[in-house]
Amino acid sequence: MSQIDEARREEAAAWFIQLRDPATADWEGFTAWLERDPANNGAYEAIALADGDYASLVEQAAPPQPSNDNPAGEPRRLGRVAGWATAAAAVMVAAVSYPLLTGSPATYAVETAAGQRNTIRLDDGTRIDINGDSKVTLRKDDNRFASLERGEATFTVTHDAKNPFSVKVGDDVIQDVGTVFNIVRDADGMETAVSSGVVVYNPGDEAVRVAAGQVLRLSADGKTVTVGAVDPAGVASWRKDRLVYDNVTLARVAADLSRNLGTPVRISPDIAARPFSGVILLGGDQAALLPRIGAMLDVTITHEVDGWRLSSHSGDGR
Repeated sequence: MSQIDEARREEAAAWFIQLRDPATADWEGFTAWLERDPANNGAYEAIALADGDYASLVEQAAPPQPSNDNPAGEPRRLGRVAGWATAAAAVMVAAVSYPLLTGSPATYAVETAAGQRNTIRLDDGTRIDINGDSKVTLRKDDNRFASLERGEATFTVTHDAKNPFSVKVGDDVIQDVGTVFNIVRDADGMETAVSSGVVVYNPGDEAVRVAAGQVLRLSADGKTVTVGAVDPAGVASWRKDRLVYDNVTLARVAADLSRNLGTPVRISPDIAARPFSGVILLGGDQAALLPRIGAMLDVTITHEVDGWRLSSHSGDGR
């Protein structure tokens, strides 16, 4: 076994023992240790599953009995094996404690309905603006992490070079380098547009830098990454009730309208891929707003029971 693996097992054993007392258990620290390296979880589980070795390890770790060469039963240095027996003795406790950890809310979610918005201000000064029909997950006592589960959010990050802010989006990570950036995650994939500063897409792997005035797009299948230009002033303009587009699909426009207006806006398949560039101003009565948007998009817009539909002038394209 390498020194690294041996040290990892010792750390796992230490956590195993420390978590036995609910009054002093450091769940946040334990969670951070698990997340520091994927191998840590395996080391901890190896101990938690050590039932087969439990009896023999406990026997080896039995407290020393008085003898001629140790008449007072003085504590002895038991060595590494005995130390592992102490850890194994905590198996029954850990079998209960670990599920409690995984079931306890080390994270919390902030979710908005369509048409609603929310703003979160973290203790370090970072601000997260969440658009409608979106969900952001945050960690307790950790101001440097967020996960965008769905929808759209703008991150105005307080930069810390030693502790960068990261946003997890599915299997991908967007890492701040002193930045204001907007992320959209929907059925079409993921898009990250930068208003100021720089972000890094998947640091350590692709490590794609996206600077102010650029937008990174990830396809829905997660296989294609492209970087293009964007107007920095238009990034996150939804916060001012403006939707700014440069050669996006009408499907994207419909999704944005649904998220911002709180009313489903569907699109007929035959025009879903049609490109659009322009600025849509929100606000006012939807009965008047949607027909104006329809004229701008050069589509027919009809009111349905629970929303609106965009279709071609020649038919509804259902």
